[in-house]
Amino acid sequence: MKKLFCVILILALVIPFGTDKSTTFSESKPEKLRIGYVESEVFDNFSRQLSEIFAGFQKLGLVESDYKVDLKEADTSKIWRDICNNYYSDKIELVQGMYFNMKNMPESDYAAMVNRDDVDLVVVMGTVAGKYFLEHEKKNKFMVLACADPISAGIVKNEIERFRDNSFAHIDRTRYERQIIASHQIFSFKKIGVVYQDTPEAFSYSAIDKLRKLSSSLGFDIIEKHVVEAQNDNDYERYYKDLKQSYKELANEGIDSLYITTATIENERLKDLLKSDIYVHNIFTIAQTSEQQVEYGALIGFVINDGMEQGYFAASQIKSYLEGTPFDQLEQVNDDTPKISLNYDVAKLINLKIPLSTLLIIDSIYVS
Repeated sequence: MKKLFCVILILALVIPFGTDKSTTFSESKPEKLRIGYVESEVFDNFSRQLSEIFAGFQKLGLVESDYKVDLKEADTSKIWRDICNNYYSDKIELVQGMYFNMKNMPESDYAAMVNRDDVDLVVVMGTVAGKYFLEHEKKNKFMVLACADPISAGIVKNEIERFRDNSFAHIDRTRYERQIIASHQIFSFKKIGVVYQDTPEAFSYSAIDKLRKLSSSLGFDIIEKHVVEAQNDNDYERYYKDLKQSYKELANEGIDSLYITTATIENERLKDLLKSDIYVHNIFTIAQTSEQQVEYGALIGFVINDGMEQGYFAASQIKSYLEGTPFDQLEQVNDDTPKISLNYDVAKLINLKIPLSTLLIIDSIYVS
């Protein structure tokens, strides 16, 4: 009988607390900071962070607004349009026309996002967009958020040093190590499967290097499969067919756990993708990215990538910049508070018995 152990769970999720190293300096800035937005693709963590950046602006007094963003809204273009039309500020300006989703653009149009005259700072979501801005944005400042590991992705050098003075990236260096260690201490998996796109960016945001590094010390094997993610809205069925084939191959190779990493999987399709080859073999499914993955079909998530917390952190750093901290000295490190979520229906599907004592310490439990 498989069991979850409360004490191990709590110990595995203990994280260190950092100190605020920000120092206030003088720096020439525009009278009103003009802000734009760019994302790599559609992703629920991007929309939640964008919503919470605006909520952070409200809490910190950077904008005057009674408008409340719907945190369940996934369309960042709608969020951006709505927040641009529902605030007043003498400190910042959200530039409505400065919104881009790179997945929906031909590569030949990417240059329109950078070195613009109508913005001073660009909020950049995701690894792909972050790397593009590092290579091409020479004029304006940019903040890379929702990037799994900006150091391994080559966007910043480390917690303090940047490659460019106009760059910034939110860093939580150990979030995925903590997640993998906690998962292993609970499930004691021996063979974990993972499916990701074979590109440097996907290798980074899927935390494959962290998985490989921990495999020897924790004593588990990794079975990796590669698929090309959906390239556009018309490519999803091909992508899902390839994904299901990979899941079938992983199950046939005897995995006991599946690490569901960041990808273009639509949350509402997740359960259907997993049911024929993963659930029937009682395979644990561990969500890397968000609580929504658990809500829609992953067994468990140690959510150490909280869009709401990161959004507020980004807003607070923008406030620090406006108050005089040089942009290249803003604090980049913020360790998210871990949260545990469980899909109880999936637990029953795979015959997992969960003690009441464990259920009591889980932050979110999803049932039909």
